[in-house]
Amino acid sequence: MLFTSLAFASLASSSCDHHEKVPGNGDLPDPIVITLRAEEKEMLQADQQFAFDFFTRVFDAEATGKDRTFMVSPLSLSMALAMTRNGAAGETEAAMTSALKLTPFGDETAINSYYKKLREALLGTDPSTRLSIANSIWTNRHVAIKPFFIDANRDYFQSTVEAVDFSNAATVGRINKWAADNTRNLIDHVLDETDPMALMYLLNAIYFKGVWTSQFDKKQTRKAPFSHENGLVSQVDMMRQKAEFSYSENTTMQMVELPYGNQAFHMVVLLPKPGKKLTDINALLRDGNTWGNLNRGLRSAMVDLQLPRFKTEYNVRLNDLLTDMGMGIAFSPGVADFSRMSDADAFISFVDQFTYISTDEEGTEAAAVTVVGVELTSIQEPRNITFHANRPFIYLIREKSTGAILFMGAVKNVAE
Repeated sequence: MLFTSLAFASLASSSCDHHEKVPGNGDLPDPIVITLRAEEKEMLQADQQFAFDFFTRVFDAEATGKDRTFMVSPLSLSMALAMTRNGAAGETEAAMTSALKLTPFGDETAINSYYKKLREALLGTDPSTRLSIANSIWTNRHVAIKPFFIDANRDYFQSTVEAVDFSNAATVGRINKWAADNTRNLIDHVLDETDPMALMYLLNAIYFKGVWTSQFDKKQTRKAPFSHENGLVSQVDMMRQKAEFSYSENTTMQMVELPYGNQAFHMVVLLPKPGKKLTDINALLRDGNTWGNLNRGLRSAMVDLQLPRFKTEYNVRLNDLLTDMGMGIAFSPGVADFSRMSDADAFISFVDQFTYISTDEEGTEAAAVTVVGVELTSIQEPRNITFHANRPFIYLIREKSTGAILFMGAVKNVAE
């Protein structure tokens, strides 16, 4: 996914209380339109395919498991994997590139430049939205790491790189503190311990805080029924407003865009139509034509909107999912080839992602941390629309001009 940091680069390393107020919308400059070359536009489309492939696989895994409400960050995962890919060679590099949907753009410089450009552009497009994207690499001080790998990740991903002692119990505290500092303390624990046999840990952290362009009036929030995925109905805090939003629909779902700040970023809510379920939407998200058609169908409409307050904390190990996406070789000791990272034999031991989101009348605060452990061996008149999210729904947070997807989630149950 495409993202970057110019005006807000300092956010990546500074910490602040997560109740801090975001600057008000006021008289904001127009969002910066992120201009992409033809090849970069194709990379973005591939990145979106990766996002939907990732999300739908997590959705399916949850549906057959605990069936939890969840959120993932396609951007955080793809950026962490892209950094790791810079150390891969041969079939391992090819498998990781394929999983990221970037095989047609195998030129290393082009792929790295894509992430650099997107990272820098996204961080500067809306001064009323807090966005930071930080990367770090923690290496085993006893093992030599190749300069090319370090230089590529510093130059293109602005990664901090530090050689540490993984046998020292204090090291895990430092890595967890880095995660906390770069997510405003929303995610403060990503490792229980560091393995002395680890070659390195690569981390990506994303923090987002945006205020609605059209905020909800807290006085209008009241208890209302929400039909949970398991069929139970409970009374939840339902936010309400009637305003003009971009809206689209098909036979399966309704789609509404809720902008933040100067409208560079949006939450997109996908609500199943009566008689349809989240599984129906999830199946359609695998079809790129469906997503494109919905976006082309967006029109301004007067929407009677209801949306529950919701908060989600989620974490997931992604080894099996990424193996199913074609990256299995990277997890195979003795087979994985990370020879551009180090002369020592290494493989990916785990990929974990931690996420947090809270949405209320003022806006949304969200964060994600991905950890990769590498171990040795046309305009129409507004229509009146009713959009009551009183049943499970899917949402995305994306940058408008590119469509780059920061977060995706499914709300199946809401706490009373």
